[in-house]
Amino acid sequence: MKKSYLIAFLVAVISVGWIVSGHLMPPKPEQEIETATPGISITNGAAGKKIIDVRVRTVKTETVTDEIVVTGRTQASRHVELKAEIPGLVTEMTAKKGDNVTEGQVITRLEERDRQARVNEAEERLAQRQIEYNASKELEVKGFNSKVRLAQAGADLEAARAALKDAQISLGNIQIKAPFDGIISGQQIEIGDYVAIGDPLFSIVDLDPVEIRGFVTERQVQELTAGGKARARFINGMEREGTLSYIASSSNPQTRTFEIEVSFPNEDHAIIDGMTAEIFIPTKNKKAHRISPSVLSLDDDGRIGVKVVNADNKVEFLPITILSDKTDSMLIGGLPETIRIITVGQDFVIQGQTVRAVDSKGDGLL
Repeated sequence: MKKSYLIAFLVAVISVGWIVSGHLMPPKPEQEIETATPGISITNGAAGKKIIDVRVRTVKTETVTDEIVVTGRTQASRHVELKAEIPGLVTEMTAKKGDNVTEGQVITRLEERDRQARVNEAEERLAQRQIEYNASKELEVKGFNSKVRLAQAGADLEAARAALKDAQISLGNIQIKAPFDGIISGQQIEIGDYVAIGDPLFSIVDLDPVEIRGFVTERQVQELTAGGKARARFINGMEREGTLSYIASSSNPQTRTFEIEVSFPNEDHAIIDGMTAEIFIPTKNKKAHRISPSVLSLDDDGRIGVKVVNADNKVEFLPITILSDKTDSMLIGGLPETIRIITVGQDFVIQGQTVRAVDSKGDGLL
């Protein structure tokens, strides 16, 4: 019985000694304690001060071209409505809606009626008036005719010429011709229709070149120059290079924006009237840093910026200007040419804090 008490006493003494020894042993210097955040560690320095390790990457500026991006809509460079200049019955159609036509091509004809006969009659009358005028002039030279009669003969001659011209125009107007190369976008008549003067016949559009119409702000319009280059991207992914052909000299009174037009070649007619497109107009070159949006931070004043490690291994917060923003990257300005930007751990350090910078290429950046 006494032996069992002795064994229990010895076990208790050994247990207490083991527990106490764990508390009395000093920690090893420079012991590294891993945190729960991947890529972040805390180091106990010689003086017992904790220093956070952060991952950084050295980033230098690159030259980028600043662009103004505008959403616009395509429109034909020319659009006309062909209307009847004389009354008559539609007797022939050589083109229809959707057809490509060339300048001067006859696309429909009206009934001739007596228009050719009127031309013939006017030609005969003109010939007669010419003979009368020549005879009157000879008599006036010989002194057998007055200047008044010569003037009257001259007036009759000019009237006959005008009558012939009117008759020829009337005859020519039975043929409806395309005024330029284009596409028939609208058709309001069929064979057998009777049209009066001014009735619409066809709509024709010119899609080569095609124009994109958009609007820019007062600040943006000051950076644009007519004749400059532009690029358009359509919703189907197609892109075209063009020229800034028009800049409004006055703003829209309601929106306070300025209208612009960009002209693009369109020989294949792949771009049609009314398509939505983004217009990219380069303005000037700028220095910028390319970063991932994940490295951005906010300071106590709510300013957006990035945290960097300076030459003294202290954290600095630098405000930025966002130049362009995409899903996976952005271009920012307002920073020194070369910086060591914190890519992992920026949320765990503050301005002025001493850290240990660990280079980690590619983390958080492109």
